[in-house]
Amino acid sequence: MAESMTAWITMPRVGTRRRRVRPHPLGRDTVAPLPFSPPEMMTSTFAQALLAATRSAFVLLSQALALALSLCLAPAAFGAKQPNIVLILLDDMGYRDVGFAGNKYISTPNIDKLAQSGVVFSQCYASAPNCAPTRACLLTGQYAPRHGVYTVVDDRYAPGQPHMKVTSTTGNDELPAKTKTVADVLKSNGYATALIGMWNLGRGRNGSPGSPLSRGFDVYKRPDDVKFEKDAYMDGKGRYLSDALCDEALAWIDQHKSKPFFLYYAEHSVHEPFDPKPELVAKYKAKTPTGLDKGITPEYAATVEAVDFSIGRIMAKLEADGLTKDTLVIFTSDNGGLPYVVNPLRGSKGLLYEGGIRVPGAVSWPGVIPAGKTYDEPVASMDFMPTILEAAGLPLPKDQPTDGISLLRQLKSGAPLGRDAIYWHFPCYIGKGEPMSLLRAGDYKLIQKFAGPTFELYDVKKDPGEAQDLAKTQPAKVEELKNLLVAWQKDTGAFLADKKNEAYDPNAKEQRGGGKKKR
Repeated sequence: MAESMTAWITMPRVGTRRRRVRPHPLGRDTVAPLPFSPPEMMTSTFAQALLAATRSAFVLLSQALALALSLCLAPAAFGAKQPNIVLILLDDMGYRDVGFAGNKYISTPNIDKLAQSGVVFSQCYASAPNCAPTRACLLTGQYAPRHGVYTVVDDRYAPGQPHMKVTSTTGNDELPAKTKTVADVLKSNGYATALIGMWNLGRGRNGSPGSPLSRGFDVYKRPDDVKFEKDAYMDGKGRYLSDALCDEALAWIDQHKSKPFFLYYAEHSVHEPFDPKPELVAKYKAKTPTGLDKGITPEYAATVEAVDFSIGRIMAKLEADGLTKDTLVIFTSDNGGLPYVVNPLRGSKGLLYEGGIRVPGAVSWPGVIPAGKTYDEPVASMDFMPTILEAAGLPLPKDQPTDGISLLRQLKSGAPLGRDAIYWHFPCYIGKGEPMSLLRAGDYKLIQKFAGPTFELYDVKKDPGEAQDLAKTQPAKVEELKNLLVAWQKDTGAFLADKKNEAYDPNAKEQRGGGKKKR
């Protein structure tokens, strides 16, 4: 079935003419020469003063002309057409569950074409190890301590449980009321905005402060709006959730394609439990995963291919409507994958080891971003908000800090980002996860485990599986990075899970099942 969408680029297209932007011929700091040579006889004080005034006037005039031209030629500001934005966020997809990341078992032709048409980030990270905090970081451009959304709020992991060594926190279950999202900024500047799929930032219903409709989105369509039960992939009538959500997305694009739009397409896929299309399960049962793909189940592979098909439909819609060159498309996941899909990385969803936070990442904007590039510098979810706003020619929110950095310069030219470190903070218990904090600086990664308390040091370039802890052999590096981490924790007001839990019982077992999640 997916094969029918693999050639979306060759579908009938309606061309759109784009104005070429040429640099100002004088350059930014060039001073225009005087159009005459002063006569040699002008040697009096008055003549010299007149000459100086004339030269100053030409300097000011040339600078004003250069400024005026730069404003007129800015591609996404001051009245010129702004790009459409399509932000695709999958749920629980591991870093190599797609072909462009090396998977040989799962067929993802449409996602791979998206990646080939632009830039792949080989070291793309989720800003947290589970869904809610990553989504908060993605939409605000902030580290988790800024907005206080640290984890999915789940009754089973409320602070003070007997199996917890230290006092943790659940943090906020939704964004602070005054925090602006990327959708807030885009909407206030004329964009049509929609969220199709999963919100996962509290239980705010339409119109309430915690609802997407109160956070910059004009339209919010969740699975139950298209008649699907919670966590269900099938509706009992033969409809598949990815297909139904994609139908909503395509209809919305059709209604808003005449003006700049922001589509946040946040799929339920590939979250467990699976209920895949039988024909796709049969396809993968006939195949045998090998190498790093060993352990991937036919049900998981079928779920990935189904969502790839939906992404292909969205890309085909953009192509058919002549919007491809006017649309910035970002593809990523909200956290690392399940334990059987993250080889050779250590950890999985819920942990701050590489398997819990490494995700696929690709960006496409034909004609603006060169195709077929791969960049190895680490990037994170929080970087996409400032990237989107710069692409749209819009400023960052004034009254709140932005921790992410725009990737647009690197996307266009390959220029280095110039960032010293990226930080994560997860002062919570959930599943196998425990309170941890970390930073990635260069090739080194320092992990603080509050329940130890211990520090672990890894060179993730040489040791991506984090098998060799270098803390004992490189104490100076540990101290250097520890100082950076502690300073960052203080600067952001991070909750520190460094207090002993007085109710701790070493024989207590974690509660299983029956917990209520706020998604």
